[in-house]
Amino acid sequence: MKLTPGPATTRHVERRRTTPFARQVLLGLVMLVVAMLTAVPIVDWTRAPADQLIEGDVATRTVKAPVSFKFQDLDAYDRERADARERELPVFVHQADLRDELLVRVRMAFANARAQIPTEGAGTLDPQARGVLRDAIADQLQRDLRVHVVQEDVDALLSAGFDRTTESIAVQQIGDVMSRMLVADRANLPRDGGAIRVLTLDGSAEGAEKVVSDLSGVMTAAEARQQVTLRALDASWGDTEAGKAASAVARALIRANLTYSPLETQSRREAAMAGVRLAPQVVKRGTVLFREGDTLSAHDVLVYRALQSQQGEQTIALEWLSYTLFLSVLFLSTVSFGRTQLDGFSIRLRNVLSAGGLLVLLAMLSRTTVASSPDIASLLGYEAEPTSVWFVVPVAGGVMLVRLLMGLSWSILFAIVSSVVAGLVMDLSLLPVVFFVVSGLTGASSVTQTHERIGILRAGFTVALVNAVLALSLHFLQLYVVDGEVTAATAMRPVWSMLFALGGGVLSAFMVLGLTPLFETFGFVTDYRLMELSNLNHPLMRQLMLRAPGSYHHSVMVGSLAEAAAEAIGANALQAKVASYFHDIGKSIKPQYFVENQGKGGNRHEGLDPYTSAQIIISHVTEGGRMAADHKLPKPIQDNIWMHHGTGILQYFYAKAASEAPVPPDEAPFRYPGPKPNTREAGIIMLADKVEAATRTIKAPTEDNIRQMIHRIVNSVMADGQFSECPLTFQEIHTIADTFVTVLVGIYHQRIEYPDTANISKGAPAEPQQVPKEALITLDLHPGQSADPVASASQPQRSQSVPTVPRQPKGPALALGDYEAVQHLPRGDE
Repeated sequence: MKLTPGPATTRHVERRRTTPFARQVLLGLVMLVVAMLTAVPIVDWTRAPADQLIEGDVATRTVKAPVSFKFQDLDAYDRERADARERELPVFVHQADLRDELLVRVRMAFANARAQIPTEGAGTLDPQARGVLRDAIADQLQRDLRVHVVQEDVDALLSAGFDRTTESIAVQQIGDVMSRMLVADRANLPRDGGAIRVLTLDGSAEGAEKVVSDLSGVMTAAEARQQVTLRALDASWGDTEAGKAASAVARALIRANLTYSPLETQSRREAAMAGVRLAPQVVKRGTVLFREGDTLSAHDVLVYRALQSQQGEQTIALEWLSYTLFLSVLFLSTVSFGRTQLDGFSIRLRNVLSAGGLLVLLAMLSRTTVASSPDIASLLGYEAEPTSVWFVVPVAGGVMLVRLLMGLSWSILFAIVSSVVAGLVMDLSLLPVVFFVVSGLTGASSVTQTHERIGILRAGFTVALVNAVLALSLHFLQLYVVDGEVTAATAMRPVWSMLFALGGGVLSAFMVLGLTPLFETFGFVTDYRLMELSNLNHPLMRQLMLRAPGSYHHSVMVGSLAEAAAEAIGANALQAKVASYFHDIGKSIKPQYFVENQGKGGNRHEGLDPYTSAQIIISHVTEGGRMAADHKLPKPIQDNIWMHHGTGILQYFYAKAASEAPVPPDEAPFRYPGPKPNTREAGIIMLADKVEAATRTIKAPTEDNIRQMIHRIVNSVMADGQFSECPLTFQEIHTIADTFVTVLVGIYHQRIEYPDTANISKGAPAEPQQVPKEALITLDLHPGQSADPVASASQPQRSQSVPTVPRQPKGPALALGDYEAVQHLPRGDE
C-alpha cells in the first residue's frame, strides 16, 4: 500500500534514495561480480577435443556441437557443382531450314536441266549429240544439287525430259524425310536415352529452343534413305526408270539435320557450375558430429576441424566478457529503475546478494537443462525435441521466492532479468524469454495472500497450468508463423512442450519450499516463518506464560491491537502481531517487578531507590533482545523488542528521583536504550503496548474514556520525539487510534454500562456527551515546539525539562501504582 504523503514519509523516502557514495560503489561491485558469475553458465565451456583426427579413424568419444557454428564444406560444394553440370542437358542444333534449302536445289536443278533439252525433245538427237547433252546436264546437276548423280539416273531423267512429275517425286520424298530430325549417327545421342536441348534454326534471327525427352522420333540419315527406298517400292511410280532416278536423287540429297554442339553444351554447363555459391553450412547447438565407435568420414573430419578452429581460448574469453558487460548494464539499469520508480524497492546489500545468488542458480539450471536436453529428447523419442525440455527450467520458482523475500517490486524486475538470462542460455531465443516472463509474473501473483506453505504448492500448480497453455500457444506460433507448415511428424511436439511446462511449474513450487528455510537463516522473514511463530508455542512464549502470566496476557492483547491497526493502514499485520507476542519476553527474567505480574504479593519496588527500579524495568528490553538473539528470532522481531519503548523515559521513577534530589537528576539512567521505531509496524507496536497497559487502569472503560486515554498517549509519544524516524503519517496515526478504540470497546463492552444506556434504561432522555478537549490529538506543545513528529526530534522535548510528579488527570478515576499507566505519561495540556 502506498503511503499517504507526509513529512515523515517524505523524509524516509529521501533517506532511502540518497545512498552514500561508498555504499553505491559497494553495490556496483556486487552487481559486477554477480554479472561475472552469471555469465559463467551462460557461456558453454564445453570445447571440442584437441585430438587431431583423420579420415578412417575410429572415434573414441561422442562429440556434440556445444554452440552453433558455420563451416565451408568444399566437398559438398564440388558435389553441387557437379550436379549442376549434370543437370544441364546436351545441346543439339536442328537445321530445320535445310529441308527448304534442298527443295530449292532440286527445283533449280530440274529447271536448268529442262532448259538445256531441245524443244523437240532429247529423243530426236543422234547418239553423239545425246551423249554430249547428257554430260552437260550431269555437270549442271552436280553443280546445282552438290551431289553426284550416276549416268544411268541422268539418262532416265533425260528420257523423261526432267518433267515436273519426276521433279515432284523427288521433292515429295525429300520434304517428307527432311521434316524429321536426323542425326548422322545414334552414338551422338545420350546413351541413357535422356532428354536433350534442341536449338531449332529456321531462318529467323532467334531460333526456337525446346527440350526433347522422347528420342524415338529421331532417325539417322541412313535410316531416312532406306525409308525413301522402301516408299519407292510401294509407290506406283516405283517401277518406272524416271521414278527410280528421282528416288536416287532424293536419297543422295538426304543428310543429318540434327547435330551435337559441344561448344554450346560446355558453355551452358560452365554457367550452371558458376551459379553454385559457396554458402557456409550451419551446425546447430547439440548436433552430434559423430558418436563413439564411428569410423570417421572425410565430412566428419571437416566439420570437426571447423569446430576446433572456431573454439579457441581467446574466443571463449571474449564471449564471457561480452556477456558480463551486457549483464552489468542490464543489472545497473534495472536496479536504478527500481530504486527511483518503484515503491518498496530496497537496495539493501542482503537483497542484492540474494537476488544475485538466485540468478546465478537459475543460469546454472538453465545451462544444465540445455546441455542435457538432446539426450533427454533422444531417450524419450516419440518426436520429442530438445527445445521442449527447456520449459522445465523453474524460473517462476526464483520469481516466487523473490516475491516472498523482498516484495512485489523486486519480483517484477527479477522476472524480467531472469527470463533474459534464460534466453541467453537458450541460443539467444526470444520465445523462451516471453515464456519465462509470463510464467514468472504468474508465480509472483499466485503466492500473495497466503500464510501457509501449502499455498506455495497451489501457486506452483497455477503456474504449471499457465505454463502448459503458454507453451502450447508458443508452439503453434512457431509452427504456423515461423515454420509455416504442419506435417504429421509434428503431432507429438506440443504434447511434450506442455508436459515439460507443467513440470516446470511444479518444480518451481518445490524449489521455493526447499530454499525458503535457507534464506530465512540469512535473516529474511517470510509470512510462513511468522505463522510458525504466531502459534505461541515457542519456548520463549511458554517461559513467559509460565513465569509472567500477566505479561503473557498483555503481549497477546497487544498483538490483537497491533494486528488490527496494521491491517487498517496496510502495514504487515502478521509481523506486527508476532512481534507484539515477543516484545516483553524479557519480563520473564524478573516477572514480579512488573505490576501486571505482582498480584497480591505487593510491590517489589517498595524499598528500592528509583535508579535501581528503573534499571530493572529497562532490563526487560536488553534481556529480551539477548534472549531473542540467542533463540535466533527473525530480525524484525528482535528490532521491535528494542524499539517498542524507543528512547522513552520512565517518568514515574524519574519524577521520584527528582523529588528526592536537590537538583534535577540525569535522564540517561531513566531512558530506554532504543532505537526509536523506524518502521510502521514498530510505531504501531509502541502505541499498542502503551494503550493496552494504560487501558487496564481505567475503572470505567467507556468509549469516550478509552478515546481520551489513547489520544493522550499518542500526544505524549509524539511530543517525546519517539516518531522522529517512523514513516507513519498523521493520517495513519489517526486511523490507528480509531482502530484501537474500536478493538478495545469490543473487548470491554460486556462489562460496560454506558451513561446513555443507563439513562435509557431508566426512561430518561440521553444527554449528549461532549468530547473533552484533552481527548483530541491536538499536539498542544510548549511554545516554539513543532507539531511535526519529525521536526520535534530536533527541538527541546518536554521530558528534557525538570519534571514533576504528574498530577491526577481529569476524568474517570484511575488505579495508582502502575508505572506504565497513563497518569505517568507526559501530558499535552499541562
